[in-house]
Amino acid sequence: MRKGLVLGGLTMLAALLLLRGCSLLSDRPKRDCPIRELVLDEAPFPQGARADKVYSPVYRDAPTESAGRTISLEKGFADHDVYRYQSARIAARKFEDEKETRFLPAGTWTTPDALDYRSPIADEYYVACGMSGNIYLCEMLARYEEYYVLFFAHMARDTMWYEDFERVVSAIDERMASCLGKNALLTPRAQP
Repeated sequence: MRKGLVLGGLTMLAALLLLRGCSLLSDRPKRDCPIRELVLDEAPFPQGARADKVYSPVYRDAPTESAGRTISLEKGFADHDVYRYQSARIAARKFEDEKETRFLPAGTWTTPDALDYRSPIADEYYVACGMSGNIYLCEMLARYEEYYVLFFAHMARDTMWYEDFERVVSAIDERMASCLGKNALLTPRAQP
């Protein structure tokens, strides 16, 4: 009898610890912004851009929810993906992992001086440009609480250039600020 009580108590303790641990991983607040509505359309892009249909989910590292869209440009394309994770901590880990692996080979991706926009609302933010095969790309990684956002675009002076890239990144910030209830002034500032 006593052995059964001890075993039952240990089982109950293990269940409580497991439930507590799961709640620690899920610090995600309720949001009134469907993931599909966080993905940009062609409005902030250069004239002639065409946005494809939003796809959801984006199959990548199994976030809680995700959505993305490809935007066709006159020369090349852009892609905007939004991932929502179970917690800000998990999204931060995703941001760091992507920052370490997306910009390889190391040293060939840099942040051009002309791209001095720095998100006033993102918890983590990074922009770099470099060659992917024979295509010049610029990429933006950002974390907004439990959201990880990826945006990249094929760059060509006569189609999409740095000022266009910054306009799109600012539009992403505006969309995320609205979702998160942040009323920050969205003005460019230099990256640290």
